[in-house]
Amino acid sequence: MQATELRPNVFACLMDNQTANAGFVVTKHGVVVIDTFDSPARGRELAADIRTRTAKPVVAVINTHYHYDHVFGNQAFGAPVVAHCALAGELAEAVARDLSPEDVAERVSEHPEDRWLADELELVYPNIIFEHRLVLDLPPLLLIIRHLGGHSPDSSIVDLPDEGILFTGDLIFEGRVPFLGCAHFGDTIKALRMLESLGDRTIVPGHGALCDITYVTRCREYLQALHAAVGELIARGWDKSAVLDSEQLPQWWTKDRPDTQQRNIERLYDELVSRA
Repeated sequence: MQATELRPNVFACLMDNQTANAGFVVTKHGVVVIDTFDSPARGRELAADIRTRTAKPVVAVINTHYHYDHVFGNQAFGAPVVAHCALAGELAEAVARDLSPEDVAERVSEHPEDRWLADELELVYPNIIFEHRLVLDLPPLLLIIRHLGGHSPDSSIVDLPDEGILFTGDLIFEGRVPFLGCAHFGDTIKALRMLESLGDRTIVPGHGALCDITYVTRCREYLQALHAAVGELIARGWDKSAVLDSEQLPQWWTKDRPDTQQRNIERLYDELVSRA
């Protein structure tokens, strides 16, 4: 893992879809980290990289949303965590569902390399929360954290308007079909429109390489087309199985991760039927 300086004092840690991306900014008050990867070990790698660039301490961690690959490195920084007010509840519910002691023991027995889940992981929940927007004026940088929802109920973005840089979390998956298995399609489309309204930005997505607003538009148009197509089939009386098997639906242009595509369609079907 090695960070790339996008603008003076603004760094992105791009993981080539090995795991989620992260980033950090250096201010006169200290370092602010944006997401912390998927394990304490990777979090420590990020902390070590920061120390090679500045002697200033990490004064805050921002989590864009609760998914494990964005928060499991929090403990490496010993700093206050900033997040939307829904994140703590979403993370606690996910951990209770997926990481009971029995679940962890079974996973470790099958994958010994994941022993850190039992022996090392310490969940660090946010202690600075916001509902709609939080502005951090930390010269020489201005950070605006906005809650948009969509990908998850707590999904937020970190905008650095003066630098023209935007950290989107998992509202954007560059180079691969987006994961919407826990998303709200309508809110996701609305969130992408909000991103477009911000104008030209260098975008650090939740996964993948740097992109720009044209990529956001492409994602939004795809999701709108899928939303309309599934809605039309439901209106014709098609059941979920028939919709999932349909060849009439728009496909993500790379046609990769077909299981994710199917899960997205299933999620969209359930969302539309529940509102019928």
